[in-house]
This record gives sequence, structure tokens and C-alpha cells, in this order.
Amino acid sequence: MTDTSSSQIRTIRCSGEEIPDMPFPVAPPADDVTPLELLLELPSRAALRRTLAAADIAAELDDDDDAEQFLNELSQVELRQAAAQARYAAPQTVHYFRLSGLTDVSPSELDDLIDSRGFGGQVRAVEELHDRVYVVCSIPEDGTQAQLSVSEDARVTTVATFDLGTDLLAVRADDGDLAAGTVQALRDHPDLSEWTSVSLRDDGFRGRFEDAAVAAYEQLSLSVTSVGAGTERIDVTGEERGDSGRADVRGDDVVDDLLSRSDTDRSTAQARIDFRTADMIPTDPSVRIDFDESSVEFRQWVPERTLIQLDRTIQDAE
Repeated sequence: MTDTSSSQIRTIRCSGEEIPDMPFPVAPPADDVTPLELLLELPSRAALRRTLAAADIAAELDDDDDAEQFLNELSQVELRQAAAQARYAAPQTVHYFRLSGLTDVSPSELDDLIDSRGFGGQVRAVEELHDRVYVVCSIPEDGTQAQLSVSEDARVTTVATFDLGTDLLAVRADDGDLAAGTVQALRDHPDLSEWTSVSLRDDGFRGRFEDAAVAAYEQLSLSVTSVGAGTERIDVTGEERGDSGRADVRGDDVVDDLLSRSDTDRSTAQARIDFRTADMIPTDPSVRIDFDESSVEFRQWVPERTLIQLDRTIQDAE
């Protein structure tokens, strides 16, 4: 998500109240943003190309094409399809939680939570898109602040999303405190009071996730937990392989031995993600996996379809 010091701030109206949108390229729930405006605010020509490809729009956008003129030549249906791939997408950090009661919750029930709290995290808007539910929240900067009045300047917009009938909540937030505050914004619903963070370190889950999605660990940081060990952290970087990036460090015998030891834990990893499908956009995006915070950070702009693929891969791996 972008920093507010470098992005255009829009004011959105939700449930009759004006609130500033902070970290997104455009205000996610704003009805007054046209598909054309949304697409023109994408951060790069590459991001626009990925969006068009994710929407299955075959028209090619060259580097010397005028983006606005190109988009104006698309049909209104195509513009809406492309905008739907960009509405909530951005360079994102996604945190994962299990909420046991989420499987039976409907969007209309979450609508009842909009602006229901006078402090802490607040639900601001609920939308159904891509057969998913998106819950837009306004969270204090530290994630947990609970005083009666928190200025909008000290709040951050986050988005929680899930597939109906499942219990995996994917929270798009810059850090763990904001992600936890987002989950707590849903706690007024009687069935959503209990939640747990998905552990990316869990042996069974991690193996299934790696098999389904991780093409390579190009960099890996391991924390050492042995009492009296001579080192606290081990950092490994794969050798350069030209256009294919760095080699997968898991192929190294020493690293393989370290990963099997009980006194070393994965801390962070720079990884290439490959969902084993032919329509991956972009090919092998680079992510940073934080095993301590159970989060995956995309280092480049990816369309909504890629974010959904990651969420569903984690859902299936659990």
C-alpha cells in the first residue's frame, strides 16, 4: 500500500460520513471513481498491462501508446472488468487468520457493523466482488488504540477479504498490529469473537503451501534458537542465474541440513511464487514471506486475480 505523503488523498462518503482514504491508490469503496479514473491512477504502465491481462483483455498496450486514449477505445464492459482487478489491489502485505464463525457469516450481517464503534478499529464498507466479500476498515495507526476520539489523520485504511463459506480471512495491512486491529474491528459480530493467526511455520501447512506455490527461496533468513549458540541468525542468498533470478537456496545441502534441524526457525524469505497454473500474472512474482508475522508481502503491483490465487492456495493448504 502506498504512503499518504506521496499519494493523492481522496475523500470518500460511506454511510453518510466523509472520511479520507489513506493508503490506497484510489478510495476502495468510493462510488464516484470511474473505471477510467481508477485505471489511470495505477502506478506504472506494467501495472496497467497486468490489470488488462488479468481481466482477459487481449488488446496490447505499447510503451508509446497514450494510456487514456487506449482505455477510451475499450468498451464499458472491458473497463469495468479491468477496474475490478485494480479496485483493491496494490503492492500488498497480506496477513492470514482463521475465524471459526466466518463460514456462516453473510455480507448483510457485516453491513450491520459499519461505523458501529466509537473507538478502535471500525468497519467502513462491505462489498461483494469476484465472488468474495471485501470489508474496508479504518484502524488506528498502532492497531489497538481505544480512546474515544481518534482523529482520521491517525487512522489507516485496511481491507479484509474472504470467500463465502470459508473461515480464512486475508487482511491487507502494512504490519501485524494493523492486521490484528482489522480482525478486532469485526469482533462486534457475536460469531467472530475468536480468531487465530495462521502459522506459516507449521510443518504440515508449510510443506503443502511450498508444494503449491513457492517456486524458489532466493534469500532465506533463519533464526537460531539453541541456548548458548554462537549466532542468532543465518542469512543465505542463492547465486545469480541470469534472467531466471537467483537459485533456490533449498537445493543447497548445507541449507537443507539447517532446515531440518530443530534449533533453527525460518524468519523471513525472499521467494518467487508460482501457482502452478498457466494464467499466472505476472509470471513468478517476487514476495517477502515473514514467518514471524504470518504474512506475505508482494514487492510489485499485482492484480486482484493474483492476490485471490494466493489466498485460495493458503485456504487449500490448511
